[in-house]
Amino acid sequence: MTIRMRRLALTAAAALGAAVFAVPASASASTTSDPATWPCDPSEFCIYHDVQGGGSHLSLADGVYDLGGVAGGLNDHVFSVKNISGDNWCLYKDAGYENRLLLIPDGAAMDLDAGIAGQVSSVEDC
Repeated sequence: MTIRMRRLALTAAAALGAAVFAVPASASASTTSDPATWPCDPSEFCIYHDVQGGGSHLSLADGVYDLGGVAGGLNDHVFSVKNISGDNWCLYKDAGYENRLLLIPDGAAMDLDAGIAGQVSSVEDC
């Protein structure tokens, strides 16, 4: 085999190897989960420690005056929410429903912006 033929064979083998390991963008797995699968009791408002409805969570029928007083490490750590309560809910920066950060409409399920997620200390229907 000549040097030129060897080079062609190596080039073809490299191209074939690259084709085998290349994954088209459309075939990649989605990084988002279906909010319908996020754990949340029917007709309640849910807050989650992690994005995409992950980590510890609370299913709420009533507001929480101070998230620092409940289990789950959710005070200043609410990274996603799901509202299937039938009412709008508000997130507050401070305990005691002070300094509203965001209103979550009924039917919404979303990840929160990190700036908001790191500040939520109380929640209530509003």
